Amino acid sequence: MKNKAFKGIQTLAILSFAFGLMPKAVRAFEGPLVPCGSDGNPCELCHIFVLFDNIVKFILQNVVPPVAGLMLIIAGIMFFAAAGDSAKTNKAKSIITSVVIGLLIVYGAYLLVSLFFMSIGVSEWAGFLPSGWFIYPCYPSN
Repeated sequence: MKNKAFKGIQTLAILSFAFGLMPKAVRAFEGPLVPCGSDGNPCELCHIFVLFDNIVKFILQNVVPPVAGLMLIIAGIMFFAAAGDSAKTNKAKSIITSVVIGLLIVYGAYLLVSLFFMSIGVSEWAGFLPSGWFIYPCYPSN
């Protein structure tokens, strides 16, 4: 009976977390993913890199944090619900470790790809501006 109650609480927590993030995901990304082709703005080769960057930023800002947060919540619930069961505690700790390592890999890969774009001359360093780390000098603007 205790296992069914735990599953119900876990399901309720997951659903409330998911529905709580839906409004953020709907309004989160500003501007179009495709940066050209409208309003007389012709597409150039540079816009392929801008499109790639927009898609990656969308995933990094709107998909990765909610999934990581959800996994951390599940691991936290598992950790506190284990109550002395070392196998469940170790499983929860391994989930938390995996989430942290996964976040480091994902955001480290973004940094490496951005630095690669800068090194081949596709992007320029913009500092820590609100527009992001890197800018892409496309005609007339991105």
